[in-house]
Amino acid sequence: MRAPGGVPAVPQAGAAATAQYAPFVRLPLIIETDPDDPDCADVLVDGTVAGRPYRFVLDTGAARTKIVADDFISTLSPLAQHSSAGVFAASTSALVTVTDLVVGPLTAPALKVERVEATRPGVRSLLGMDVLKGHCCHFRFDSSSLLLECSPAAAADRALQMDDAGHSFVDAVWPGVTGYACWDSGAGITIVDQAFLLRHADLFEEVGDSVGTDSSGAQAGARTFLMTGPRIGGALFARHKVAVVDLSRANASLDRPMDLVLGYTTLRQASWLLDFPARRWAITSEPTPG
Repeated sequence: MRAPGGVPAVPQAGAAATAQYAPFVRLPLIIETDPDDPDCADVLVDGTVAGRPYRFVLDTGAARTKIVADDFISTLSPLAQHSSAGVFAASTSALVTVTDLVVGPLTAPALKVERVEATRPGVRSLLGMDVLKGHCCHFRFDSSSLLLECSPAAAADRALQMDDAGHSFVDAVWPGVTGYACWDSGAGITIVDQAFLLRHADLFEEVGDSVGTDSSGAQAGARTFLMTGPRIGGALFARHKVAVVDLSRANASLDRPMDLVLGYTTLRQASWLLDFPARRWAITSEPTPG
């Protein structure tokens, strides 16, 4: 499973262009199932940098885009060192400027990205919120599509909580219980904070163990559970698999600690309209509880 990357430092403003869509532009999503756990998956997109092909994890949990060093990226002059905290470990990477980043209709003529060394196990290139936060994004996991729409989107009728880095937060609700959750398309499985599990153990049934990889490339074991389906945005979700880890590292820099990170095992159950520029959102197709 791929764990979320935590909350890295706020990036400098990127140069991602904001386009107009009439009525939308479709970006295909590549759903790569975890060979060790078919419930989990990475959500990927294909793009280019200076005409060279790259495949990225589509990661709303990453403030800044990251690219794994190769023969081309390694030649770019470092501008500074950038530190960030993943779920399992902190890391330091060089910042470099890439030109002509193109992912479908998403473009950035020049963008400061983290150059991640390929020697880190499990590390992958990530397309982050420095590119995505200027766009109205309709995540349609049922058709493996990201639809880029015009903002403001009339259907996005709920206020979206966002921090300065572009991370988005929603509430997951059970009878008498509310969990504060980060919406993270880069997480291959939903993550639950260990402290939240201990407070609400009746919502969870342990089913096994797994190994997670965070955005720094660090790996660690985690217990997995079936979580009672919450209500999110008024929609009732089915019971599904989650991993439980200590989120204190990722929460250290947040004004309000996260109880959950909503990853693929939750997100795949519905279609989500996230209008980042307008800070509005909605669920546009509801899950069928199992």
